[in-house]
Amino acid sequence: MEEFWQGIVNYFKNAGIDLLFGIIILVVGLIVVRLIKAVLKRILRRAKRDEAMSSFIVSLVNIVLEIVVLITALATMGINTASIIAVIGTCGVAIGLALKDSLGNIASGIMIIFNKPFKKDDYVEIAGEEGRITQINLFNTTLMTDDDTVIIVPNSEAVNNPIINYEGCKFRRVVVDIAVDKGSDVGAVRGIVSRVADSEPLLSQEQDYSVVMNGQDTNCVKMQLKCFTATADYWTVKYRMTENVYNALKDEGYLTPNLQVDVHEGKRPDPVLLTKKSKKEVVKKEDR
Repeated sequence: MEEFWQGIVNYFKNAGIDLLFGIIILVVGLIVVRLIKAVLKRILRRAKRDEAMSSFIVSLVNIVLEIVVLITALATMGINTASIIAVIGTCGVAIGLALKDSLGNIASGIMIIFNKPFKKDDYVEIAGEEGRITQINLFNTTLMTDDDTVIIVPNSEAVNNPIINYEGCKFRRVVVDIAVDKGSDVGAVRGIVSRVADSEPLLSQEQDYSVVMNGQDTNCVKMQLKCFTATADYWTVKYRMTENVYNALKDEGYLTPNLQVDVHEGKRPDPVLLTKKSKKEVVKKEDR
């Protein structure tokens, strides 16, 4: 035990100056790293870079510089840094194998930050989830839906699935589905819906709307109103146009049809089977 403490004392006697220089390098280096971090934040803020990218760059530079300062300080103290670097590398490989999914999210986060398929405050649909981007981290992306629900999507899911960025275009198309009774005058319905569209102030004046018939069912005719509005006004126009079209058609007597079911009370009627003779009688009645 005495030899151990004597060895420590001898080390500090022999490497006292080197140890002092190492401590000075460590303290001064960390202070310089903080100054560089503050200056870099200010530069990125003035350059109006995306917030997520700025945060990532600052964090990456901070980690790299702190590692450089630590290794330099240890080398100045006379400690063999080659073995430390080798141990760190070995641990890094083991950790990488254990956390390959998390590292995949980090790699995907780097791709998102630099490729910028979306940015903060964009309204997007990612991996089937729709909402507004509130935060982009290295591991995941956070969305906020219209009903204030927080959805966290792993970055690997965002990169490996289709991304719909509704903020990418100036306008967004609004589709209002319409169903009226079969046999209704399609032209009259088109005129009613057109009047509703003409009275909507938030519709785009650069792109025209259309009212089309797109099919029919057993008891109804299906039509659609297709119009364009600014992306920020999409939900306002969508809800208001749906309500206004319904009220206008109701006032004109064009109600959405309900499925009709005939119910017979008592014994079920016998099926009518047409013979050759009865078929001839039916034809004669039709000729008359």
